[in-house]
Amino acid sequence: MEDAPKTTRTWIERLSLRVQQVLFAATAYVVLLVICLLAVAPEQYDLSVGDVAPKTITASKDITDEITTERRRQAAADAVSPVYYKDDTIAVSVLSDIEAVFSELRSVRELGAQIRSGWTEAGQSYTEDDYEQALGMLTRLTLSNYQLRTLMNTSEEDFETLGQSLLSATRTALVSTITEGQISDAINNIQQIVAYNTRTDLWYNIAIPTLRACLRPNMLIDQEATEENRAKARDAVEPTVYKQDQNIVVKGDRVSAEQIAVLESLGLLRGNSFDLWLYVGLAVILVLILAAVYLFTLLFAPELLTMGASALVLMFAGLLTIALSLLMGRYVNVCAMPVTLAAMLVINLMGVKPALVINGTMALLLTFLTGKGTGLLTSQMITVLLMTAIGGTSAVFLLRRNATRVFVLVAGLIVGIINAGVTVCIGLMSSSDYTGLLSSGAYAVLGSFISGILCVGLQPMLESAFNLVTPGKLIELSNPNQPLLRRLMIETPGTYHHSMIVANLAEAAAEAVGANALLARVGAYYHDIGKLVRPMYFKENQMGENPHDKTDPRVSTAILTEHTRDGVELAKKHHLPEPIIDMIRQHHGDTPVMYFYAKAVKQLGEENVDLADFRYDGPKPQTSEAAILMLSDTVEAAVRSIQEPTQAKISAMIRKLVRGKMEDGQLDECTLTFRDIDSICAAFETVLQGVFHERIEYPSVDLRRAQRHAQQRAAKKEAAQPAAPAAEPQKQVARSAPEAAEEKR
Repeated sequence: MEDAPKTTRTWIERLSLRVQQVLFAATAYVVLLVICLLAVAPEQYDLSVGDVAPKTITASKDITDEITTERRRQAAADAVSPVYYKDDTIAVSVLSDIEAVFSELRSVRELGAQIRSGWTEAGQSYTEDDYEQALGMLTRLTLSNYQLRTLMNTSEEDFETLGQSLLSATRTALVSTITEGQISDAINNIQQIVAYNTRTDLWYNIAIPTLRACLRPNMLIDQEATEENRAKARDAVEPTVYKQDQNIVVKGDRVSAEQIAVLESLGLLRGNSFDLWLYVGLAVILVLILAAVYLFTLLFAPELLTMGASALVLMFAGLLTIALSLLMGRYVNVCAMPVTLAAMLVINLMGVKPALVINGTMALLLTFLTGKGTGLLTSQMITVLLMTAIGGTSAVFLLRRNATRVFVLVAGLIVGIINAGVTVCIGLMSSSDYTGLLSSGAYAVLGSFISGILCVGLQPMLESAFNLVTPGKLIELSNPNQPLLRRLMIETPGTYHHSMIVANLAEAAAEAVGANALLARVGAYYHDIGKLVRPMYFKENQMGENPHDKTDPRVSTAILTEHTRDGVELAKKHHLPEPIIDMIRQHHGDTPVMYFYAKAVKQLGEENVDLADFRYDGPKPQTSEAAILMLSDTVEAAVRSIQEPTQAKISAMIRKLVRGKMEDGQLDECTLTFRDIDSICAAFETVLQGVFHERIEYPSVDLRRAQRHAQQRAAKKEAAQPAAPAAEPQKQVARSAPEAAEEKR
């Protein structure tokens, strides 16, 4: 049951972390989306049909001119000739219909002859009843009174001649085929044949109405085949497309309806014009890019997914690089974009893995934004992609171990030269115009050097704003004049000396296993600052009476274990970086204070003492540097207690202590391996053997007595020396050279 609250708390902490991650991702996405929308959003114009274009407007992406394309396709379809087929049954039907009509017309003519035979007076005419009677005899066509009068007055001979001629001419026309839609032409052709043998009034009043009622084409249009041909003709017409950067409207020209439609499709008109799909595509692409970055980070740098200053630094560096790159690309030159700024900032502030992550992200985003959301692969996009990928990776490689401010500028120049080479090579591959290659290369050098300058200027501000652990910050914290270190040296000299030796051990061990040696050293400097609160309760600072001798072992344990919490409070008060605070908190893990545990067992009995009451609060070391600090602290304190230390004793003690930490599970949550443990032990042995090297025993000497003996010997020597003989100048001057040589010998 005691584990339940801990489990619940862990679940809540995990949930909170997830919520933080989601909120951070959403914020980053929204900010990026806004920047990208501003970058790709085209300029809009207030134009209508017939207006004079104030400037030349080009297409922001490939766009089809729908109106012009449809007009051309319709023209192509209309130009297709119909497909016909002949229907032989129509000729028989048409001739049969004409004969039937003439049969009715014959009856009407006979009615007219009968009516005329009954006239008794000259000048008599047909009455309305006569016309109605005649019209009632016709079922296949309708004639006017004038036409009926012409028919009823026609002689039998003329009528029969008309009928025979019309049938003959119609038969001939049908044999040569009458095409659908050409009835009028067929009637005209029949007229040319029949008119020679027929009165004009009979032709117009009788023949033409009969043909119009009966004549039908026997060459019909095959609608299915014709539509198929027209569809093929429409499909064969290529759409009219404005390519990206192609002129849609030229300055000074009047704007046509087709151009207005294209501008509206591109979202270039003010008002309701809005290129929705451009922004939809942009939003989706950003989601995919961020998802790819997340997966890459999850695989290669999962520690970055924990929320904190690191995530904010990455977002700031990325957004700043994007904003500056877009400004430089728009107003100066694409090659002058400071594409490596994010990588250079992050390698100095956070390390190699975060720098590679942010550089890959910049490569994707800047390449996409250079294309303005069109999806078209251009030489500019390839240049930006390679400049970011190659230049950024080169910057990370150059700065991974040397991040001094001067070298950052040097690295900026080196990366600029690399990017200039990339730019020139892309230019040689994509264009035959070589005149601008040198200027493009110069812009590339300028952009990278600007990245270096900005990195040097921004790094201290970011270090301070986000309290980051950088080499420069660690070197600054290692200065003995730092307030906490100065207090440690003055108020707790024993702890200060202990911390210096631990720092040497930690640095050597970190170098042996490839950990951050500078962080390990500086963390060791500050790991015991909590002892400033109660310095005299710690053995290294005691000069006489030990207050623990008269204190309950449980109280003594509480006092000792409190120094990690006190150290964390002091570190936070003095704004030490979080990794160093973690090392202060973790450098004892949850190890037990065995001296006071044993003392309590001796006083109260083992059954009345719980080992858990004598443990530090923890947590156990989470990083290699924190684990190395724990081992260094333990080893230094223990080896100092060895009587007459030798190489064998020191080595055995180190192995025993490290093995004890492992058996107690203190190294279970860090990343050290068994091979690392062996390397750490070897590094400890090297350092401690230098500290506790064997010294010769110096004899006791009475200096005053020795000085008196020396003075007496000097006086005797001076008294025993004979006086010099008098000089004989004349003889000495007269001596020959051989005599002088003999004397010299």
